[in-house]
Amino acid sequence: MTMIIDPDDLIVGTNLTFDTGARTFDFVASADGLTTNGLIAKDGVDMNALWCKFVDLWATATYKPYPYPMNKIDNRSGQYLFGRDPGGNYSGWKPGTDATRQMLRNGGWREYSAAGVLNREYFGAVLQGAVPAGSQCYFQRSAAGAAINYTFTDLPNEAVQVYGDASNGNFDNRAYFKSFNRTQGYTFDDVSLADINETATGPFKLPFGINCAADTNIKAGDGSMGGAPYSGITIEYDSANTNVTIGGGSYPFKKHITHAGATRFEIYTKMQYLLRQATDINTGGTAGAVTGKTADLICWFVGPTLYSRAFFTPLPEDLNDVVFIDDNGVERQFPYASAGTMGFNAPLIGGYYTLYYATTPAGDDFGEGTAVVVKDKDGNDITGTISGASIPFTFDYSNNTQGGYAGSTNRNVKLVWGNPGSAKPGVSDGTITQSKGISISAVAETDPSYLV
Repeated sequence: MTMIIDPDDLIVGTNLTFDTGARTFDFVASADGLTTNGLIAKDGVDMNALWCKFVDLWATATYKPYPYPMNKIDNRSGQYLFGRDPGGNYSGWKPGTDATRQMLRNGGWREYSAAGVLNREYFGAVLQGAVPAGSQCYFQRSAAGAAINYTFTDLPNEAVQVYGDASNGNFDNRAYFKSFNRTQGYTFDDVSLADINETATGPFKLPFGINCAADTNIKAGDGSMGGAPYSGITIEYDSANTNVTIGGGSYPFKKHITHAGATRFEIYTKMQYLLRQATDINTGGTAGAVTGKTADLICWFVGPTLYSRAFFTPLPEDLNDVVFIDDNGVERQFPYASAGTMGFNAPLIGGYYTLYYATTPAGDDFGEGTAVVVKDKDGNDITGTISGASIPFTFDYSNNTQGGYAGSTNRNVKLVWGNPGSAKPGVSDGTITQSKGISISAVAETDPSYLV
């Protein structure tokens, strides 16, 4: 973007016009994309360049007879007034069209009538940082307001009307402002007045830092959202808290995600999709309509860990890679659940398995009648029928105290297996550690001489 910063580049009759009777001025937009034939609208005009041009013009005999159009309060903060001169006299001068207003850069202003009535107020939203080329930033002027696109793509430098009297919109949105960039395939960012330590807008410019980057955690495009598993992933917003159990505590959440066997990456992908929708994304919740584009971020990644303001039940392999933030703003995480697989060869399919502790501090060792069966993270014995070549298991590494063990300690185990009539019985050794990749293999010999 190459905005006009030199007042000599503003040429009356070519890219700047006046209606001295109506007390308006306008920029002429280029008809062919050449600056010699008007202004490139996206480039725009620096407010101080316009001020300096007016100073030069009103020093000539052509413009001296007319009231001076504006006042500059401060160039650095970008504060200007239209329709009031430096001596405090009101004239009603103003931009003639919204297209002209949209071409003003690096400033905000108030527009006064000839009677001294405040008609409009604009503040200059100057977004700085990095966003995807050609992406569309948008904003809200009130907490429950609609998403409004900035006039131009990329990082905007644009004045936004935040006040209008009864004849100019009849609204006052000076106490709230929030900018967004949510582009598919990129991380999202938004920034509000509170984020830059401001409580209100005004007739001045405000910088907003907004940064997005390629999002490697997105696992599918928009076209996949209608199929499994994405079609089964929804979010519910409720008006009251529901307590959920995480580890040994119960914590409040108003947002709940439903899914059917989705990974944390698939859940994140669907939530990011929903947050780009201009429709209600609240499925069955009691909080009423929630528009995706202006809803708060639901979840985000820090390294491989997903942080989520909405509760869901993670898959076992994701259990320790999700941090929940409850409605008190406190991070909650499930105790560490080790996970692994027990592998069985073909003769064992249809047989039995049981996982025991090899030894225990309490002396209930394998080989004795009091041998202790290992329990999974949900408190169920790890035992059953061998239904396939690989059977997954979990283990509450942080809190399991069976057999007198302290939590967060490694355990030697014995996997007992067999399949009468097909495989000889046997035992495999293994160790449960703080890991998601534990593997215990059972390889049995066939038993062709077994008699029923």
